[in-house]
Amino acid sequence: MQTRIAIDLDNTIFNLAEKYRATIEKLNCRYTPPVSYDVYQNSYPEPVADALYDMLHSDAIYSTSLFDGQIPAALNTIYNDPKYMLFYITERPDGDDWGQLKNAGIICDKTRVVNCTPKINALKKHNIDLCFDDSPSVVASCLDNNIDIVMISNEDTAYNHHLRGRTEYYPTLMMALKKRGVIK
Repeated sequence: MQTRIAIDLDNTIFNLAEKYRATIEKLNCRYTPPVSYDVYQNSYPEPVADALYDMLHSDAIYSTSLFDGQIPAALNTIYNDPKYMLFYITERPDGDDWGQLKNAGIICDKTRVVNCTPKINALKKHNIDLCFDDSPSVVASCLDNNIDIVMISNEDTAYNHHLRGRTEYYPTLMMALKKRGVIK
């Protein structure tokens, strides 16, 4: 029997905090880790909030760098392991998520890259057994629906620190995959 795994893209595989920081600093504001998941409403002046919103809804999101250079090899190993069926599930605005994964050297099938809001609908539809995500709403939905969830929680994800006592968490996807025994 295969374990069906879902992995989020932003702030799990791709370091979107790096893009937030660059956008904020370009407008001469000091970057602070977002305390709310809706980062463009994080008490920044309106021009900064607008620039963050625009960045999140533009093609700039598709040039976000990986958190760790080991991620493609690890995810490709999982993808090719018959014990697992790997999905990438995101709530990004519609776009070329598959192309971004492919360009990062991550093997994937277009049918396993799913853009869905709310994400819980896709997790249930694909019978996900184990999910890796940073979003507080996804973590809470997984807990409410008995989906095994591992939260990615680090210094740039202050918006999810309040859930640390409710579920297992690690600062990086690589550490989470190793601790859960998905990779060696």
